[in-house]
Amino acid sequence: MIKAFAERPEFEIPENLKPFLISAIHGHTEDAIHLSFPNYPNGFPVFINVYGSYPILHLNGRVTRAPSTLNLAGQIYGEIPKIEIQGRFGQIGFLMHPTTPYYLFHLPGNLLLNSWSAIEEISPKNTTELFKALDSCQDPLHRLPILMHYLEQLIPCRLSPVPWLDQSLTEIYECDGLLSIKELSERAGLSLRHFRRLFIKIIGIPPKFFCKVVQLNTIFESINNANTEKIHHLAYDCGYYDQAHFINDFKKLIGDSPEKFLNSKYAYVKTYLGRKGS
Repeated sequence: MIKAFAERPEFEIPENLKPFLISAIHGHTEDAIHLSFPNYPNGFPVFINVYGSYPILHLNGRVTRAPSTLNLAGQIYGEIPKIEIQGRFGQIGFLMHPTTPYYLFHLPGNLLLNSWSAIEEISPKNTTELFKALDSCQDPLHRLPILMHYLEQLIPCRLSPVPWLDQSLTEIYECDGLLSIKELSERAGLSLRHFRRLFIKIIGIPPKFFCKVVQLNTIFESINNANTEKIHHLAYDCGYYDQAHFINDFKKLIGDSPEKFLNSKYAYVKTYLGRKGS
């Protein structure tokens, strides 16, 4: 079985990386397994080192093996991918801020959508020493400082900030996704169409969908922290005053009703969802 799909290990992110990283994550299996599980959107790109068996991505009838032991996974939109594991599996790395692939890797989010990219193919810096250090590290948790050091080396060459986008994301998080995209675009000084186009280009997904992801993941964060399944009470606290509306949004994002999901064999995946300190 999967012992922990995406737990948050105790790891302090340094000040210079806090604008780019949300939290460290670590997951692994105790023994060899063969299973597949849905990979739901949580609004964060992932910088992840896999060890043991390579995960396999199933999406739109296509089957893709993780291209490397170190990958950058983009946003999820349109379809719910499934990840298949055959053998013993482990992953360790970081959930990234939505703008990090653009700022540090110089990659627009729409190019990373629903996919994994090998770091050695997209990195602005040579990765030879990085992979040597990872290969020589036996304890997975000791790989976090190695990954962090690599990311710190990317900061001097980061792309210039996009102030209106940074401010828009801050407002979305502060409001738990409950705000008007039209008003957000007006505060950014952009037409709604231009705002949406640039948001999709840099983040990878439409702003309205991103807000829904933030709203529902706020609920999951409460579930994970409170260890409760009174999900409708939490939904009300997070701005859903109509139960039917909440269930409809939940089904769009997760593919099933809240009760069915929390009682399904995939319920453990909820630990991967949530705000993670954003």
